[in-house]
Amino acid sequence: MLKIRDWVLASAVIFTFAPIQSLAQSGLETTGRVVEIEVPAPALEDNLLESPSIQAAAIYLPPSYDQQPDSRFPAVYLLHGIFDDYGVWTENFEVPTILDHLITTGQMPELIVVMPNGGNKYGGGFYRNSPVSGNWADYIADDLVGAIDARFRTIPDDDSRAVVGHSMGGYGALHLAMTRPGVFSVVWALSPCCLAANDDLSFGNDAWQRAASVNQPEDLQKLIDSGDFYPIAVLGIVTAFSPDAEAAPIYGKFPFEIVRGEIILNNATFDRYLDQLPVRQVQTARDNLRQLSGLAMDVGLNDQFLHIPKGTLELSQQFGRERIPHRLDVYAGDHREQVSERLENIIFPWVAERLMITK
Repeated sequence: MLKIRDWVLASAVIFTFAPIQSLAQSGLETTGRVVEIEVPAPALEDNLLESPSIQAAAIYLPPSYDQQPDSRFPAVYLLHGIFDDYGVWTENFEVPTILDHLITTGQMPELIVVMPNGGNKYGGGFYRNSPVSGNWADYIADDLVGAIDARFRTIPDDDSRAVVGHSMGGYGALHLAMTRPGVFSVVWALSPCCLAANDDLSFGNDAWQRAASVNQPEDLQKLIDSGDFYPIAVLGIVTAFSPDAEAAPIYGKFPFEIVRGEIILNNATFDRYLDQLPVRQVQTARDNLRQLSGLAMDVGLNDQFLHIPKGTLELSQQFGRERIPHRLDVYAGDHREQVSERLENIIFPWVAERLMITK
């Protein structure tokens, strides 16, 4: 299969694919099914946020999975956003219905689609390894992929494996592409969060001060019980990006101090925090990203989370500087309203086209 590393050396590449016969024409079953499973997650053992070391996941099995017991299928992993679970894919974004339609009408080959949970009491671990929130990157890349390949008839090869994520999951898809080469060959990040520290992700957002004001377990529980999105999300960011196992009750290191109500940056800690964000990691991850068969991001210009459009454009510019081929879609939309439509009309077909469907 042609990899992105080959695109860098070629002036033009044309992909050709054999037409896919629709299941309606073949007489096979035309709907898939979703099974819910529990996955052992040793990578999450002993995390300080008490996320369980057995995690739930939903698996979409394509229409002919049961009728063709000798067939194997490529796999797409869907990573959800903060405060969501896999139900956002199966219910809100209607992924099983979308997949049935694309497969039945021959617009896409049959796939296994894996929808794990990635949440914790702060909304999520951002699919990163952390001594506080748990080794979520290892859980996805090792525990989950290993369990799925062992239990279901996947094609157990990175050329036949993709990761797609939304918001926190979009960040997670990019982070895995940058740091865990050889697991996924195709990546699409929808409205990825946390790419750069700007706008509502900057310290101008008073949620940082409200999160940093937590000093006692009672303060923490009160904040969680309030359901106040931003400061709780900040706790998730701090424990994933700047963890400190000694700093109870939050277990995260803020890169500033509050002096007379003003934020005073600790430059060394702040730089270490910034170094964890993708816009600062592109050069180091360049070779890993060039190994991919497909890399894409999209963003709505009316996204309610203001850092997301700016961060996505900045990351795309960094990709360009490092000559990393990628696709960037910018459209008129917000954080969620067009996700289902884009999955059906653009993302799933684009991802499937770049996967090895036979081995």
